[in-house]
Amino acid sequence: MGIRRFPFVGLIACFTLLFWQSATARYQPDNKKNKDKTGLSRVLVQDGTNVHNVGELHMHVGNWGEFGSRPGSAAVFSESPSAQWPAGSGVEYLFTAGLWIGALKGGVPAVSTAAFAREFRPTQDPLEVLYRTAEGAKGGNRLPSPDVDDDKDGLVDEDWLNGRDDDLDGLVDEDFAAVSKQMFSCWYTDDQPVALQIYPQHNPLNLHIRQESYQWEEDRFDDFVGIEYKITNIGNEVLEDLYLGFFADCDAGPRDRDNYWEDDATGRIFIPVSCTDLGPVQVDIAFTFDPDGDEGQTTGYFGVMFLGHTTDPTGEMAPERVGISTYANFSGSQAFEDGGDPTNDFERYELLSQEVIEREQLIPRDYRMLVSAGPFAELFPESTLVFQVAFVAGAGTQAIANVASAQLTYDGAWFNLDGNRITGIDGRETPVVGPAQNVAIDTCRVELRNPISFVPRGTTLWINNDCAKEALFELACGFASEDSAKFRTGIDGKETQINWIVGTAPPPPNMRIDDHSADGVAIYWDNFSETIPDVKTLIFDFEGYRIWRADNWSRPIGSSIDNGPGADLWKLLFEVDLVNNFGTDNGVDQFRYEPLTKMLSPQKKRDFINTIKQYTQEFPLGEPPCPQGVTPEVCDTLKAMARWEAGVDGGRQYYRYLDRSMHLGRPYFYSVTAMDHGFDEGGRLMEGKVGDPSSNFTFVEPKSTSQPAYDYREGDIYVVPNPATTESMAAWALAPNNDDPTGIKVEFRNLPASPGNIRIYTLAGDLVETLPFDGRTGVGTVEWDLVSRNGQDVTSGVYMYSVDTDDEDFDRFIGKFVVIR
Repeated sequence: MGIRRFPFVGLIACFTLLFWQSATARYQPDNKKNKDKTGLSRVLVQDGTNVHNVGELHMHVGNWGEFGSRPGSAAVFSESPSAQWPAGSGVEYLFTAGLWIGALKGGVPAVSTAAFAREFRPTQDPLEVLYRTAEGAKGGNRLPSPDVDDDKDGLVDEDWLNGRDDDLDGLVDEDFAAVSKQMFSCWYTDDQPVALQIYPQHNPLNLHIRQESYQWEEDRFDDFVGIEYKITNIGNEVLEDLYLGFFADCDAGPRDRDNYWEDDATGRIFIPVSCTDLGPVQVDIAFTFDPDGDEGQTTGYFGVMFLGHTTDPTGEMAPERVGISTYANFSGSQAFEDGGDPTNDFERYELLSQEVIEREQLIPRDYRMLVSAGPFAELFPESTLVFQVAFVAGAGTQAIANVASAQLTYDGAWFNLDGNRITGIDGRETPVVGPAQNVAIDTCRVELRNPISFVPRGTTLWINNDCAKEALFELACGFASEDSAKFRTGIDGKETQINWIVGTAPPPPNMRIDDHSADGVAIYWDNFSETIPDVKTLIFDFEGYRIWRADNWSRPIGSSIDNGPGADLWKLLFEVDLVNNFGTDNGVDQFRYEPLTKMLSPQKKRDFINTIKQYTQEFPLGEPPCPQGVTPEVCDTLKAMARWEAGVDGGRQYYRYLDRSMHLGRPYFYSVTAMDHGFDEGGRLMEGKVGDPSSNFTFVEPKSTSQPAYDYREGDIYVVPNPATTESMAAWALAPNNDDPTGIKVEFRNLPASPGNIRIYTLAGDLVETLPFDGRTGVGTVEWDLVSRNGQDVTSGVYMYSVDTDDEDFDRFIGKFVVIR
């Protein structure tokens, strides 16, 4: 067998958007159905807030190669969504899934896993966390943008999103490729000391894994999560007969249904050609579903599909095509030989490498499944394999359409980036640089089938390397020659494929909410959406904004304020667009807002802006210092206003919308999204794409304002609802969770604008609870969950309360309220 060295893939950079912070935390040992008995500890992972939630498939992401949240376990992230679909439904399809990689190391099988055993781990460095970004992030330009070199140093995407200065230029994550409307980035290895301590039998392959995961918001692309791995051999040994695998314990059903994981089915679907209006795709996916549908609750299918990996047309050094070479399923607690889970590396490697497609399992049980691709003959030290996967959900025939959307999104689009119209024509998209022998230009065309015997050094031939696939697509879908753009690559001079790219609505603006305004809920946002061109067409096609609100959210199990409501709860409050003889033409300027008017005098604000503006004009690439005496948040706003006036990148204008139709205390989500326009065949403006509210939301429970001393009326303090009954609290009751075990509350409103305490007593004078407050923030509401200081639910009865402050300008107030259980 010949030797082929897989080229080392350089690490690329990413940047975390200012308003979107990375999250870190810990988790504890967890168990479910006696599957996980490893007693894990001492690992730097996430706290459950790292969830893909801009689409309809909500998925928790860990930074050790595992996806899902292990519902019902002791993990601190177990309440996070675990392949919840549709979003907000409480119906989930996954316990856990994780990367498996197996190879022969010194001739001995070794397998590194992320689930159930967590042999992949980040280091203990605080920087080894999960980072988040999105299309349009500062420093995140990527092809086909002409500004792909963000920091103008002659390098492209050299400082990938890992919290480090990879190119040693003094900047961190400043030049990278930001993919999708929500992107997570992390890295880990299989040879951390803690993994070797916890799993003494573990034989590491010495792999460095760089993981990125992506999600989009548009209806056609919001039912899947895409994942890309760059797998590098950082050891000193050649890894032979390597297999890339994915293990998944899929559990379909509502979390609040007893033993919902015990009645599932599993299988694999392979469709050589699926014809869609966007073009043909191959469907190859392993999936799970609930055969009885849980009385109409669990109607979807959920699966794992391979989108791409390193291939070899000869099949010698890697598989000839992308796809599943092994599909295995197992259930119960029997021995491996009888169909149970593998328990050691020899059994795991046997599963990965067996290259057998097992039959589907339709008898309702609790199943696990494994899919793999390979073999990859050799992975040399410092060499890298690239591997792309997707989780996909859907119901009925739409499930196949969602699989096709995932594949087409990964396939991306082709562009003429070299500016040469004679490269990338007639289906010939692959360059062959001489010297080379016996090169066939196009084996599907008779006149180009005979190979060229010798290509001299310095000569480049463009060949059609995928003509067999194109011929299959053309025949199966009945495409005519004029439809070639739908099934052929390398036409019209487009020689470069860019993966993971679709035309999308403008990114949402940066937004904040004031939920204790005396007049209602105030929504503020900036004009970020107007400053970003379409990622695919590079056209500035912004048209307007939509303001949304979600009512009647009840926090279904598996949902949280961080992950948002279901799509059915969003209602459009208002739409505003440019005045351009298209659409409503009501003008965005009507909501223009001048920030900081209450915090800084007009002259002081103008002086600050002029100083920053002057610095920005003299040092365009520098970072102006913050004026003395202002907070970092105010400084950021001043810089953005100054940059806007100076006409340089990073400048912002601001808008404000006031919602007066809300009710105090009730749970709401607000969102501001952007929309664009398109062009018809005559060049006239037409309706474009609209951002989904799931991409940009904030949760609020509108609060009363606090009373300043000069206008204090103690009689305005009150409790609501009063009496507190199941019926009166229903409007804002939420499903209980670990942080809020009752899900109910009463509110004390119109409190003084001072630090103080609310003390609650029984009529006998026994202290029930003390609630601190600080009305100096402007918030005059404090909530109580009807749990006493001893951790017990209070009983029915009449309760007294006193409101005392640290400020002598406020008199003590005493009131009472009633609880009826």
